[in-house]
Amino acid sequence: MSALDLAILVIGLAVAGLAKGATGMGLPLVATPIVASVFGPRAAVVIVTIPIFVSNSLLLAQGWRRTGVLRGLTPIIVASIVGTTIGVQLLASLDQRTFAILITLMVAIFLLRGDRLIGDDPRARRARLLGPLVGFVGGVLQGTTSIASPLVGSFFHTLRLPPRDFVLVLAAVFEINSIVQVIGYALLGLFTPEVLALGIMGLVPTLLALMAGIYLRGRMDAARFRSVIVVLLILSVVNLLYRSFIA
Repeated sequence: MSALDLAILVIGLAVAGLAKGATGMGLPLVATPIVASVFGPRAAVVIVTIPIFVSNSLLLAQGWRRTGVLRGLTPIIVASIVGTTIGVQLLASLDQRTFAILITLMVAIFLLRGDRLIGDDPRARRARLLGPLVGFVGGVLQGTTSIASPLVGSFFHTLRLPPRDFVLVLAAVFEINSIVQVIGYALLGLFTPEVLALGIMGLVPTLLALMAGIYLRGRMDAARFRSVIVVLLILSVVNLLYRSFIA
């Protein structure tokens, strides 16, 4: 791994950790395209799983006094587990270009439809019916691309949860899914020594930035921050597609 590759890994995970700490979502959405542009889509999904698991664990530990907000999530979590299990199996069978397309589509949905997805939704009363479906599809996406936050995050936003509860709920759902991912990838032999080393090494920038993001939550210029994320996502996706289909 070159110094440039290492720098891309550190910077990508740091920005992703900052987004995760500030909003409770965005770690795989930001990190996976950046890491994939260097190490390939499949390896990126597996590498990013380690920082996802640890960061969600910290967010859950931080909000343990408010775990009452998690009541009623069982149908969503069960559906997420089923979806993630299916997604893990797809990860082992799909090729690199397919992953590049999947990741690009998820980023495009976030960039082009994000405001509508996470805006107010008058259909919030249908949450109990839509929840398991959202959990299942989000689980499939997390198992195959690690990117489920645009769908899952937008759903919980319609419930008008306070920011701290919103972060805690997302951390709980994504934590359960990441446990399924880690077990599934391990059984499939996807945690090679190199991938495991990169994932563990990536914890340093991710967790440092996560702490900074938690501190900055409610203290930052959200519009400017989102603009930086958008630029970074566009550049990383362009790089990913170039490496997958042209280089």
